[in-house]
Amino acid sequence: MDPLDYYALLKLVDAPGIVPGSGPSCQYVQTPLSSNTTVSWGCAAGNFCLSPKHSAPCTPGFFCPANTAQPMYCCPGYYCSNDTTTMTLCPQNQYCPAGSVDGGSSCLWLASCPAGSDSASKFGLVLFVLVLIIGICIVFCIQKKVQRVRTHHLDKRLRWVHNHNINHDNFLVADEADMETENEDDDDSTNSINKNGDRVIQIDQDAPKPESSEAVGGRGSATANAQRPAMKRRVTRVEHTFDIEFEHLSLTLSNGTSILQDVSGVLRTGRTCAIMGPSGSGKTTLISMLTSKVPKDEGRILINGQEEDLSHYRKLIGYVPQDDIMLRELTVHDVLLHSAYMRLPAKLTRPQMTEKVLEIVDFLGLNSVMNSAVGDAERRGISGGQRKRVNIGMELVTDPSILFLDEPTSGLDSSTSGDVCKLLKSIARKKGLTVAAVIHSPSPVAFDQFDDLLLLGHGGRVVYHGPRGEASNYFAAIGFPTPKDSSPSDFYMDVISNNVKSNITKKFKPFYLHRYWESEPARPKNVTKLRNSGVHPGAATPRSSMALSEFHSLYDSPPEPEKLTWSETLKKAMRIFVIDSRMWWQGLFEETKETLSGLFMKGRDPIRNTASPAMMFWLCLSRARLQIYRNQRQFLYDQLLHLGCGMFISVAASKFDYLGRQPDMICAMTPYQLKYTCMNPTDHLTEVGVFVALGVCFAGISVGSMTFGNEKIVYWREKSSGLLTLPYYVAKVIADIPRIILAGIMFSISLIIFFNERSNYFYLLFVIIMLYAVAFAMGYLLSALIPPARVALVGTGFTLAWAIVFSGDAPDLADVMSNDASGGYRATSWIWVISAPRYAIEAIYLREVQARPWAEIRDAPLAHTYELGQFWWCFRAMACILLGWHVLAFFSFKLKDRAKQR
Repeated sequence: MDPLDYYALLKLVDAPGIVPGSGPSCQYVQTPLSSNTTVSWGCAAGNFCLSPKHSAPCTPGFFCPANTAQPMYCCPGYYCSNDTTTMTLCPQNQYCPAGSVDGGSSCLWLASCPAGSDSASKFGLVLFVLVLIIGICIVFCIQKKVQRVRTHHLDKRLRWVHNHNINHDNFLVADEADMETENEDDDDSTNSINKNGDRVIQIDQDAPKPESSEAVGGRGSATANAQRPAMKRRVTRVEHTFDIEFEHLSLTLSNGTSILQDVSGVLRTGRTCAIMGPSGSGKTTLISMLTSKVPKDEGRILINGQEEDLSHYRKLIGYVPQDDIMLRELTVHDVLLHSAYMRLPAKLTRPQMTEKVLEIVDFLGLNSVMNSAVGDAERRGISGGQRKRVNIGMELVTDPSILFLDEPTSGLDSSTSGDVCKLLKSIARKKGLTVAAVIHSPSPVAFDQFDDLLLLGHGGRVVYHGPRGEASNYFAAIGFPTPKDSSPSDFYMDVISNNVKSNITKKFKPFYLHRYWESEPARPKNVTKLRNSGVHPGAATPRSSMALSEFHSLYDSPPEPEKLTWSETLKKAMRIFVIDSRMWWQGLFEETKETLSGLFMKGRDPIRNTASPAMMFWLCLSRARLQIYRNQRQFLYDQLLHLGCGMFISVAASKFDYLGRQPDMICAMTPYQLKYTCMNPTDHLTEVGVFVALGVCFAGISVGSMTFGNEKIVYWREKSSGLLTLPYYVAKVIADIPRIILAGIMFSISLIIFFNERSNYFYLLFVIIMLYAVAFAMGYLLSALIPPARVALVGTGFTLAWAIVFSGDAPDLADVMSNDASGGYRATSWIWVISAPRYAIEAIYLREVQARPWAEIRDAPLAHTYELGQFWWCFRAMACILLGWHVLAFFSFKLKDRAKQR
């Protein structure tokens, strides 16, 4: 029979039992039954009959009433019996997509499913999301109220400390007048030593309170100068004191550029030293070299007369960087308290540490902003000067024995910078600290607070090192008398920069300065002799003048630049590489040893026992929780991101479904080019998984990369002060777990608004949460390896690679894993093995197809080499991959940028 004549015999008729208007329309292909046709045949229910001679049973999912010529999918809005003979209207509170068998899928709560629904109207979930967001806002409001109570308590305690410091002499500044006249090794006659070895200062009953106390502390009071009763204040000096001596320190880069050349000097206990010089003179490099952050080419460093590495005492060293490195979303009190808890001796109680923090807050004049967020360029916070004081306070609260500062007065007004330098001087004297500060353009008041001065010239050579008060005599002796109306510090810098004419010769050049210093006969030639003689460098009065001919004979020609042959350059480069490698491995070994000792052996540090690894974990966890959950706006923005990504994927996947393949007899009659389509199911579930993986990875990597990326430099600073990487990393990860779970809930709820899942919702939720955890770990790794400005771009490419290319959909996983795969697939097939999105897509696919009735799902191989029963295996594979990403991220933080962590 001609095919056209055959198809003319068939016709679409309404399904039996369907009442027009009472439900969705449904039709099936009926065999020719009319006597008017030349050919007619009937067919039993549950079968389809292409012709009088060809019939076959219908499989579940199809609808085949009596006299069916071709099987039809069970109509949307109805469900069919397992034998395909009857079709029933989908009841209320269920929805029946095409191919439903023996009942529909239950509506979720807050979804609307009237009778005859082929999909659930889940807009009620929007109400749930709004309620959830309102609940989150309520939790934040409660948290703010709790924070206000805590803040009120702290303010009361701070006022007590403030009033106490008004009524009592603050030991940091009260004896400033005495400090100007007391000798280095002599205490005031009113001081005594108690039986515990603590210095006790006797305050005279009739002595008025010094005015400097009011100026420095910023505490004006009508009774500031009133007489007060005799009181005693106990001042405990630091347990470990350090005299730091350095001889002939030099540092030359592999290209021959000299950073420091033959630098010698002494930093003594109880004294403050200002390090000054023009840009590029190696001031910061000198401090970095003393603290073993930078390796030295030549010279040696002695600690209390013994040659050793100062990094062994890093828990007793405070280093204030030039930039205000701190977590800007925390309050001033949070920042200082965390620093105190981490680095103060563990024997101190929490109240004692809190008291020390409040005293520092009061002294630095941060009372009014103690509970204010630090802030940054985008979010308004405290002022730049206040932020600088917080930067200094982070080190002062740790009670260090050595304090290095890199431009501590930058950004401060002259009054505040003077107060800061007075503070440095007083704590150096009273507590026995060794203080050295790189200073740039200090005010005269600030400059006068320093005991010693180290001037570096161009090329990193010493121009002067000695008592600050004798520097003017020295410069006058070499032809540069200090004008009376000039700032001494600015004048010395002008001399070094060749902006001042010499009184000795008109041919003066800046390199004369270090040559004169090196040739100074009255100066001890090395620090060892200096220490043995008890003379401070530069303490001797320099000779008043030199003969002009002698001056010219010394300084006729400038120093020749160091010229290195290629072999010398290679040798120097290899030497620097070996030193850096040794420091890299040594630091790694010491940190690992400290971590294991603290976790398993309860080891005690002979220098200072600070927070244990377990306590570090708890402190970092508490701070991470504050970072995440105190910023309500950012937290809600993150949730809207997850909601938006889920909604977009839901709209894109709203029509994606799985419909079984047609019977072989039908496909035999199909045109050749359509046979492949006919013989394979209509399967779009893999695309659903790909879209889900794409949205989850994009949102997860975007949010996860901010966990560490925004505070990497803070981690470097704390790491150089003794923070262990393991407790820090684990604490940050655990703090993110609630965010990951909430992100999975938000994404999955918005996903199912338009996408009609057939499996249990909670299986879908578990897969999405696990994929979010992997995406967050990917973000951690990227933030460790990539600069923050580029993480977003790299994260987008990362998402596309893992969620599309390595998803197992395109290219097909079957092609990649085939024994006949091309060389490229064979060499890279391991990437698909470690791809978490591939397993997430497979898990979603398996749960969805198992909820469908089609026979080929259980009788034929599934797409992409998937196998039924592997859902939990996919879940375990994702868990292992998650662990792998965390291991990579952890070691990236631990091993990358080690030089910045010293």
